[in-house]
Amino acid sequence: MKNVKFAIIDIETTGNGIKGNKITEICVIIVQNAKVIEEYSSLVNPSQAIPLYIESLTGINDEMVSNAPHFSEIADEIDKITRDCIFVAHNVNFDYNIVRAEFADLDMAFKRKRLCTVRLTKKLIPGLFSYSLGNICTSINIPHIDRHRAKGDCDATVTLFKRCLTLDPEFEIINQLLNQKTAASYLPPNFKSSDFEKLPAATGVYFFKDKDGRPLYIGKAKNIKSRIKSHFQEKSNRKYKLMQETYSIDYELTGSELLALLRESELILKYFPKFNKAQKKISRPYTLTSYHNQKGIEQFALHKNKIAPVSWMKFYTREEAIKFLEYVCAKFELCPKYCGLQAGVKICDHYKISTCSGMCQEEISKEEYNLRVAKAIEYIEKFDDSCLILEKGRTREEKAFIYLNKGKYAGYGFISPTEDFNHPEEFKNFLTPSKTSSYADRIVSSYLNTKKNLSKITLNTENEEEVREKEIWFV
Repeated sequence: MKNVKFAIIDIETTGNGIKGNKITEICVIIVQNAKVIEEYSSLVNPSQAIPLYIESLTGINDEMVSNAPHFSEIADEIDKITRDCIFVAHNVNFDYNIVRAEFADLDMAFKRKRLCTVRLTKKLIPGLFSYSLGNICTSINIPHIDRHRAKGDCDATVTLFKRCLTLDPEFEIINQLLNQKTAASYLPPNFKSSDFEKLPAATGVYFFKDKDGRPLYIGKAKNIKSRIKSHFQEKSNRKYKLMQETYSIDYELTGSELLALLRESELILKYFPKFNKAQKKISRPYTLTSYHNQKGIEQFALHKNKIAPVSWMKFYTREEAIKFLEYVCAKFELCPKYCGLQAGVKICDHYKISTCSGMCQEEISKEEYNLRVAKAIEYIEKFDDSCLILEKGRTREEKAFIYLNKGKYAGYGFISPTEDFNHPEEFKNFLTPSKTSSYADRIVSSYLNTKKNLSKITLNTENEEEVREKEIWFV
């Protein structure tokens, strides 16, 4: 790579990640054949206020840049000096994306090959405690004057780069880094490319972790490797900050998408990772309750925001609630008017239910009607199955199961495809118990009401007819 030109660049900015971040100072030093052949340095007017914490860090304030050129005034010079050069910076993706964004704001294209001195130093000088520019300079005795100013940091990076050139005289490592065609070219500066290659293209949950092994972000995916690669390529401020703090990525295979959703929810609530947005606030569920009305008739009702003295079931959409009420009303020959299915009518005239008890026309006694309601309530109390939902496993040699205890998520496990529980309690030998939550309830409820051809093992000792009817409801 003789005669190749490298543009070592450092910028100072207004802060706040990548999007909306503006340059306040830039320094470009061109190196060819290990010699500095050209330099350019300038303050830049960002056309916005510089935050106090940035001023404290860099010493650059609004007054200093008030008469400085705007980036539009120096863009041609930056473009010219870096043309046909390899863009080099310490944590290159940050500097490159900010500079590129400044050009994009001017409707100018800016595309250069990139080389990161963080990655280069990790390859050529392994085992350092830290690879921040300041700590590297301290560790290997590189002068670093005027820290957090573009010229000072750029000078230090040039010296570091020259040191790397002496350790890689045949450009073997540099060529390797320049010719990466995979997600490795987008990797966080502290993350090893070899670790990325080990990630599976399988279903499960994944964890971005900090240098102490604490989860920063937890997600789920059908293809973990592909999803993580997409994180690397996102350009949002939030994702940039996540990448800067990521030192390792771990994962947990589930095989089942349903189990991945449940594990993600459970783990977020366990660790509260700083980069996970708060789980979507689930609106209050519809609560099925019953009460004696003024006529002495036991009546069903749905409440969403009221605290009811009696609560029989919860539903996360009104559609689910109405569907279930219609099912119970027809099964026990109740009156739609007193099941919360019709309002403002004297006599029931439901479009779907033709088995009205006649209570609305006083064709039966209140005592007889209330007895039917009592049987319906008894049925509702036993309605939520304790069951195992069988799902795809992590390999062909196993199945995953999700344990629902009275309709609530209570754990999961993995079994062989040929496992046949002769006694229902045997599944507990394979069970990993889990805590339920409103998020898990919503996930399970949605799954049961949309999944076709549900495969499950019922653990309740109910008669076959009741089990068959519930299978119809769930599917």
